[in-house]
Amino acid sequence: MPFSLSSIPYFTSSPVALVTGGTSGIGKVAVRELARHGFRVYVTARNPDKAAKLMEELSVLTIGDKDSAEPVKCDVQILQCDLMDLKSVVTVAEEFMAKESKLDILLNNAGSMYSTYTESGDGYETTLQVNYLAPYLLTRLLVPALLAAATPRVVNVSSLVHGIAFSFNFSDPNIKKGVDMFNKGMRYAQSKLAVILFTKHFAKLYPKILSVAVHPGVITDTSLYESLNSSKELLGLVKFSGWAMSKITPIAGGISVEAGALTSLYCAVDRDLSAEKNNGEYFVPIGKRSKASSKARNPVLAEKLWIWTEEQLAAKGYL
Repeated sequence: MPFSLSSIPYFTSSPVALVTGGTSGIGKVAVRELARHGFRVYVTARNPDKAAKLMEELSVLTIGDKDSAEPVKCDVQILQCDLMDLKSVVTVAEEFMAKESKLDILLNNAGSMYSTYTESGDGYETTLQVNYLAPYLLTRLLVPALLAAATPRVVNVSSLVHGIAFSFNFSDPNIKKGVDMFNKGMRYAQSKLAVILFTKHFAKLYPKILSVAVHPGVITDTSLYESLNSSKELLGLVKFSGWAMSKITPIAGGISVEAGALTSLYCAVDRDLSAEKNNGEYFVPIGKRSKASSKARNPVLAEKLWIWTEEQLAAKGYL
């Protein structure tokens, strides 16, 4: 039977989840469903207005999946965080660790796509920092809390587009050289390749933590696609990339936001998954195991990227 929202079990043990990018899109759906099914959910949020709207929507009692079908009050807390500021990521990790002794689910969901070229205060391009470096740092800092949980899981949102990345550009990680129209797509692809490489090496180093990467599906009605509306050339490039990928795999078709959250939720809560059986795997809609690109499955590249990232973050005093 295919995984759906009705497949999510109710957890009576009050597990703890942390979701980045949980105030809109598929992250918002994930927050809502985890909270409805017994989780205490922490949500990192950059925009106070979106955070307030989320809290208002979740303040309404809903019917959970308990046998008694009693109304469920969602236990959701906001952690103010800007992923373009790595100091903010450190602060969020510290705030969480001060509140909780364990973390059952970390869902690295926040993302940036085809952004106008900008750099963070640490010198990293937006897509690289938001999609890869910030979640990497957050995950590394929360390892003690994850290891304190009985069956911890890390779910990293990647993308099918990782397959068009040739490798990780260590000499020009911001991908600044060349034609920016094309660079936007390559930055996104590189960041999502990096997510899978990180997932696989993290799984190797921490075998007791189930660590997986997911392609949620092509979801065009989310904020990630806002930048496409301002560039017909870029939109054409993206459509061509989607067409090209559709020739390789049948999972490139568009799906709804609700359906887009299902693979992340499946990996977060399905009781058939375990660190022993599934660590480092890659999932596609809906909740199906798949094979990432050959570059994403390269252990040598994964270790090289891990070392580079550790050195980058340590040099800046974050690790």
